[in-house]
Amino acid sequence: MTQVDKAQPLVTVYMPTKNRLELLKKAVNSVYMQTYSNIELIICNDGSTDNTEQYLKSLHPKGPVSLVSTFSNTESKGACHARNKAIKMASGFFVTGLDDDDQFLPNRISSLVEQYDPNFAFICSAMIWDYGKKQRVIDKKPGIFSLTSQLSYNEATTQILVEKDRIISVNGFDEAFVACQDYDLWTRLMQKYGPLKRIKEPSYIINNTATTQRMTANPKSVKGYEQFYAKHGHLMNWQNKQNQEFMKLRRQRKHYPLYLFILHLCSGHLIAKLRYLISSYLRLMI
Repeated sequence: MTQVDKAQPLVTVYMPTKNRLELLKKAVNSVYMQTYSNIELIICNDGSTDNTEQYLKSLHPKGPVSLVSTFSNTESKGACHARNKAIKMASGFFVTGLDDDDQFLPNRISSLVEQYDPNFAFICSAMIWDYGKKQRVIDKKPGIFSLTSQLSYNEATTQILVEKDRIISVNGFDEAFVACQDYDLWTRLMQKYGPLKRIKEPSYIINNTATTQRMTANPKSVKGYEQFYAKHGHLMNWQNKQNQEFMKLRRQRKHYPLYLFILHLCSGHLIAKLRYLISSYLRLMI
């Protein structure tokens, strides 16, 4: 049963973790540092073999976090299994995710709840890519994005704030996906509940340093796009299909032929394609 407080509804943060203890501590601390005052934290230890279990046992409510729950899988069942289990356990009216190698900025939850509108499927925000020596804000254009836009590119970014019951109604994360599980779930939410709302204020830091391994560098990400296309291709127009072709090629880090770039010009995302075209040809020159 979700809890509703009209002033500050309970927000559940769900977090899967596996063998990233030092990064996990930073992620958890970023939840404790939230300015929003009504938070539940649920962490799933997905078969860690380090000291994660001992650390989780030491956690307790602190600051804005009034409820802390942890559970462990003796064998790894995957991040999406962990997320689904945590979401089902959640007491919050809203749920939002945090990866164990990422961090919230202090205003993360307060900014999303403040601008949430139930007329849209969910709310998300711009993100900060942290490369260690530098940072870059991505997906910073605010606005309302339709399902058609979503089928060309994951406009929802990596995490969202959404009503728990909405995720339950679409059966949560698809555990058969090897990647793009978030892209798939956000798309299914939009199919049922309409466009998404994105705010320009970045409040989530994506760790893309040597301390982590992002899916962008993982061969499974290509398979994830193939699964996404197989599941949602019947909804796509020709522009969507061209953009899916481009994203798959970029994930494979393949050469971007000039003729294909010209073919793709009419389907949007020109800046991303131009940047990749230039980097593609620069690699050939090295």
